Amino acid sequence: MKKRVFQKLCTLCIMAVLSVQGTVVASELQNQETEQSSNTIMEMAIDLENVQLYDDVFTVENNVRYYKFTAKRISDFEFNVNSDAKGQVRILNSKGEKIIGWQLRGKNKGFTYESDDPTYLLWDDYGRCVGEEEIIEPGTYYIEVIADKGQFSEKTSGIRFHIMGCVSAWKPYLKLNKTSTVYTGKEIAIPKIKAFGKEKYTHDENGKRHHIKYNCIIDRKSGKEIKSIKKVGSYLICNRSFIDDEMNAWGASCAVFTVTPQKGVLKKASSKKTGQIQAIVKKNTAAGRYQIQVSTDKKFKTDVQTFNTKDTKQTVKNLESGKKYYVRVRYYKNVPIKYNHGMGKPQPIYGKWSKAKTVVCK
Repeated sequence: MKKRVFQKLCTLCIMAVLSVQGTVVASELQNQETEQSSNTIMEMAIDLENVQLYDDVFTVENNVRYYKFTAKRISDFEFNVNSDAKGQVRILNSKGEKIIGWQLRGKNKGFTYESDDPTYLLWDDYGRCVGEEEIIEPGTYYIEVIADKGQFSEKTSGIRFHIMGCVSAWKPYLKLNKTSTVYTGKEIAIPKIKAFGKEKYTHDENGKRHHIKYNCIIDRKSGKEIKSIKKVGSYLICNRSFIDDEMNAWGASCAVFTVTPQKGVLKKASSKKTGQIQAIVKKNTAAGRYQIQVSTDKKFKTDVQTFNTKDTKQTVKNLESGKKYYVRVRYYKNVPIKYNHGMGKPQPIYGKWSKAKTVVCK
């Protein structure tokens, strides 16, 4: 996705900050630094509200900060860190796992607040918002901001930085009649869409009326528009932006649609050697990976061993002889999502579990 220019948005952000916070004075900044000094572990993350400015100082002992935000709907997330420090910024999911990250470049202009309002430090020399944008699905996220320790010395014992974040739900809000479907090997039709919060028509800069159509499909792995859906994966169903047609840009609203693998098929589960069980899975090329579980609990709530493999055969060893075990499998595919800052960590898309087979271990 081509990066947009956020001048209008940042103007609104700055106006909101000024109206809510007023002028940020030195004493207030000092209080913020004191309040945020413990913000070095994820459990102590500061809630990052929309259009909120935070100011703090990195030190070699205190070189990491965490911020937390929640997206109720699929949203644009704009985030900025201005600092003379070098390091990295990472978006984490609710489990603390990295989704995507980028470098904290350092040498940002307007390092101190002596003469200018700090909100204006979010702009570059061309009047554009110096922000990082990503598309965020509904959920809770953390921002991890880390300064490299090697840049600190007796001369530079602390480096001031400030961050600002905006979470803006896409409008109109789209609701699909179904958000996922099972892979069939054939072309999959775009699900029916209902849009909330916008008229049926919109107008371009010249006043020409356009009918809004939600028929643009984006493959999240490539970040590009495709003609039809077929493979196991994650997709965005969008409207095409009428103003940016020539740029092949996305529209102003999207919904996530997922194609999952078929239900797992466990061909055979047997015990031919003492303390061992062998599972044989039906091959599935659409997914290419298999998750096999073995448990003494038929509901797979306790005493579960899980194996992720590309092979259709799995041998489980060191089991208890004479014990009854349950075996099941599901297909999955690891699908990375392309973000503005590169390819995210591959995430599994699972199919349904097979029916469990019962085996008495020799």
